[in-house]
Amino acid sequence: MSTRCIVFTALKPPVENISFSSEMSEENNQKEPLVISQATPVPCRIPGLADVVGFGPSGVEILRNTFAPQKELVLPAFGQDPSAGGWSIARHVRLVADTTGSGRADVVGFGEDGVFISVNKGENGFALPRFVNKDFSYESGWRVESSIRFMADITGDGRADIVGFGNEGVYISLNQGNSVFGPKILALDDFGVKQGWTLDKTLRFLADVNGNGLLDIVGFGEAHVSVAFNNGDGTFQKARPALRGLCFNQGYKINDNPRFLADVTGDGKVDIVAFGPDGVYVALNRGDGIFHDPKRVIQNFSPIEGWTPNKHIRTVADITGNGIADIVGFGQSNVFMAINKGDGTFEGVKPVLAQFTVSQGWEVGLHPRALVDITGDGRADIFGFGAKGIWVSINNGKGGFNPAVEVYPDFGSNNPGWSTTKAVKFLANLYAH
Repeated sequence: MSTRCIVFTALKPPVENISFSSEMSEENNQKEPLVISQATPVPCRIPGLADVVGFGPSGVEILRNTFAPQKELVLPAFGQDPSAGGWSIARHVRLVADTTGSGRADVVGFGEDGVFISVNKGENGFALPRFVNKDFSYESGWRVESSIRFMADITGDGRADIVGFGNEGVYISLNQGNSVFGPKILALDDFGVKQGWTLDKTLRFLADVNGNGLLDIVGFGEAHVSVAFNNGDGTFQKARPALRGLCFNQGYKINDNPRFLADVTGDGKVDIVAFGPDGVYVALNRGDGIFHDPKRVIQNFSPIEGWTPNKHIRTVADITGNGIADIVGFGQSNVFMAINKGDGTFEGVKPVLAQFTVSQGWEVGLHPRALVDITGDGRADIFGFGAKGIWVSINNGKGGFNPAVEVYPDFGSNNPGWSTTKAVKFLANLYAH
């Protein structure tokens, strides 16, 4: 099974010639290993049909990827209002993940006193939240500002486990089926706060580094990149240095220099893509847990060319549908793109769309934007939560994008209850297609 580029780092009735859905072709109907990162704790599958999930004041609201989408309150829980549980961004983490192996995404909340899961029953129905684990919670010492919590399939059985990067290291609670999770275990005494891993300097990813279908740990520390291979039983091997570079001591900062793990050569193994001080760098995967020295592949998308993190978004996504990562940047007046040649190098940077940009009023922090597959054709489209609604630009299949259209008048930063400082909203594959 190949590892495709996966990033995630986000109505009026549909107008003519654009809709919020499409059937996925049979040849594209395949599951791809997902990469979970600090920036994209709920990755979207490519190919796939991304839906909107919002944790608003009254609970969980979804906007299905259908021809005539309508927002629906599917669960009066996990919301900010006291009647919905009193969940807050400052204290709690809310995600979606397949915990049953059904191919449907369930709602998961790391709450005040434990972990709660609401199982997706299909047809926009969700079971009432069920308490599954007393750990990984605010009361047990986990804090949004210092620790990371994910849902990810660590053992390869098709069900998401609980993963936490805490004070002592990496903790795992294995999914035992039937919404039962085992006790918290220390899977690796590394990558934790006590080992010097902090959210203001370091990055931690889960990704398949050696191509065996299991998620390994990749950490961008202060001095070097480290990799800890997955044993397949809920534990990890001792971390080993994998690359000296692209880290804090080499001038890479959390906010200034986005870094991604994505396959840029099509060999099924993740490589490193880093937006450095003077351009985009790529470190290719050797296949043995070590990365080749980084090389500058694009002399653009850097502060030298005017790209600043408080105004511009830079990311990677599969634009052409060939399964390898291209470079995309939301600039001052245009969206820019550099197509991957397939060998770790890229074509020239070109503007592809004069929307979703600073000059149009889109702001980092207020208006999340993402590259996700909306039509199921395997090519990433552009999706944005604007000030007053949702905007979409469909990939035209020719290395560019169609003009963006507002597809739903809600979930925007100015819509009641959907400010990014209070509500959680992102894109997710709620159902297997």
